[in-house]
Amino acid sequence: MIEIPGRIPLAIHPFFWIFAAMIGWLNSGTLMGMFIWVGIILVSVVIHEFGHALTAVAFKQNARIQLIALGGVTTFEGPKLKFWQQFLITLNGPIFGFALFVIATLLLKWNVATSPLMIGILKTTQLANLFWTVVNLLPVLPLDGGQLLRILLEASFGVKGFKASLIIGAVISVLLALYFFMVQAFLIGAFFFLFAFQSFDSWRKSRHATIGDREEGNKQLLMQAESAMQQGNREEAKRLLNQVREKVSKGLLAFAASQYLAFLLSQEGKHQEAYEMLLPIKKHLADDSLCLLHQLAEEQKNYPLVVELSANCFQVAPSQEMALRNARACAHLKQPKPAGGWLQTAWQYGTFDLQKALNEEEFQALKNDPDFREFTDKFQS
Repeated sequence: MIEIPGRIPLAIHPFFWIFAAMIGWLNSGTLMGMFIWVGIILVSVVIHEFGHALTAVAFKQNARIQLIALGGVTTFEGPKLKFWQQFLITLNGPIFGFALFVIATLLLKWNVATSPLMIGILKTTQLANLFWTVVNLLPVLPLDGGQLLRILLEASFGVKGFKASLIIGAVISVLLALYFFMVQAFLIGAFFFLFAFQSFDSWRKSRHATIGDREEGNKQLLMQAESAMQQGNREEAKRLLNQVREKVSKGLLAFAASQYLAFLLSQEGKHQEAYEMLLPIKKHLADDSLCLLHQLAEEQKNYPLVVELSANCFQVAPSQEMALRNARACAHLKQPKPAGGWLQTAWQYGTFDLQKALNEEEFQALKNDPDFREFTDKFQS
């Protein structure tokens, strides 16, 4: 990877050159043409990204540019930006690219270039930047047009506007993908189909997002808590996680903070507190948190919940212990067939003492039940 330091650092990943060379070869079919296209793409993408970066720096942000496989990315951090500032930072990328199209057009009009090679380079620059400016302004995330739509809708309607921008972008992406597939432009169609999937997946994950989830300060608090956990600073992590929960009572950040806290509490032996923290948000738990709730539910004698979570948790973390936990819960609820089925699953892991299990209090009432014995008799013989 090439890294160029400076006020606005620039990094160029190897895949940028590979994809630029592929585009150049597909459009020219010659080695010389490929190198010309690579140069034009490099200059065009850098100028576009500097449109973003220079505007961000003007708003006292620390900006950084990376050229990656499918183009460029400008990241920046600093004081919180207002929506109109975000809008200008996003808009100035396409404006800088369009300015390059205008410059190439004027140079051609004024006959500045006389050699066929230079005329060809200017025409390619003109075409590439006009095409990319128009495409990049489509209201589809992650393109700049999609970001502009997101900023406008979020500024007007808050988090609902953010979610709406994802749905609008997904619908438009699907329509564009279908169009390009119909005209046999399969590569472009595939990109728009990918954009549609990403937008839909982001919408699905953000359905429970709140205004607090969009606040950078709250995100930073959660990241600091995660860092404290990784460093083993449990008390600092708990303090930060509680701050997140105080600032964001509902939403994705609150769900994440509650899950982290539950794990910390469980490790400290405060199982009931952890259980009470996870239970109200069980529909929003990650797989590992769901398995923790499954374990805590058995300790709290919430056997209906253990049974409710049994299949999902066993799929996530299959083990003999998990199968036995599910069998005991089913036995408590006088469900002979599921209890026998889970015992049979536990037996399949080997080193299983059936008689010891059957002597447990939970299974005493089912020992002679024909439905229960239908399973247990299979591995007694």
